[in-house]
Amino acid sequence: MTVLGGIDRRLLQNVDWPLLGAMGGLVILSATTLASLHIGRAGGNVAFRQLAWFTLGLFALVAVASVDYRRLVRLAPVFFVMGLVGLASVFVLGRTVSGARRWILLGPMSVQPSEVFKLCFVLMATWVLTSRWAQPVGKTTLALTVPVLVVPVALIVKQPDLGTALLLFPVLTALLVGAGIQLVWFLAMKEYQRERILVFLDPFRDPLGSAYNVIQAKIAIGSGQLLGKGVAGATQSRLAFLPERHTDFIFAVFAETWGFVGCLVLLTCYALLLLRGFDIAASSREPVGRLIALGVTALFATQVLVNVGMVTGLLPVVGVPLPLMSYGGTSMLVSLTGLGLLLSVRMRQFQ
Repeated sequence: MTVLGGIDRRLLQNVDWPLLGAMGGLVILSATTLASLHIGRAGGNVAFRQLAWFTLGLFALVAVASVDYRRLVRLAPVFFVMGLVGLASVFVLGRTVSGARRWILLGPMSVQPSEVFKLCFVLMATWVLTSRWAQPVGKTTLALTVPVLVVPVALIVKQPDLGTALLLFPVLTALLVGAGIQLVWFLAMKEYQRERILVFLDPFRDPLGSAYNVIQAKIAIGSGQLLGKGVAGATQSRLAFLPERHTDFIFAVFAETWGFVGCLVLLTCYALLLLRGFDIAASSREPVGRLIALGVTALFATQVLVNVGMVTGLLPVVGVPLPLMSYGGTSMLVSLTGLGLLLSVRMRQFQ
């Protein structure tokens, strides 16, 4: 086995460059879009901060990719318990923003534990599904996954963070299907959640209230037309008609600025990233790698589909960021760490 500088040369030869290229393209599009916005006192610093988080996230990506993913899965119970502690700590240490208690202040930074927990969940679900207690795949396997899902969902919904809680269901479903089980899930809804469903069906039932974001997002997207209005002409974005334009609704800002052609480029980057992720899962030689890659890719795919569907009015509004595009340090770090897991699987396929 040829070793270069203490690192197996085959690891470097199996780096997935198209995956990294798609990642880089999305971050460039994110920084370009954020640079055109002025968010409160932050001004143009939003784009600089996003790039700073991206730089920090690159270290996380390299660190995770350099570790054998099987070691990380063996430590999954530890990560899972730490993730649950983080979710519970927001009720004691968290700060409230827009009626939600989701963030913990760590000096000058704020961390969202529910974002970090998503990867802990993928690792833990993989650990359960590949354990000897879950074999053969059947009712016992399903029973073992119930507490892995129910406990964190209860804590996340309590914050409340419905969007992140809902993401765990399709991710676990994808992992269960990958392990050989098919499921149908049912979810009880609260009143404000039912209202979001009704607004989805009829956006103009409350045009100045719960439907306002969707209506403004549709106006922004539609006004972009084929080639976009450019930075100077993107009135919905620049004049702050569109709420949360640098986070959950950044796709609407991008669509207004760069139009249909720009959206086609953006979605092509996401399609390449997701196709590479699913290909890594399909070509993995053992169950742990296959499920890790499937879980991470399903997480990315669900976030993209939910966010774009939410902004365009095809899905109800929930608080789900667009990976690698929406502004947010925790989201950027988690996304790059997830890509690090994909690279760890890809680079060790020969083993």
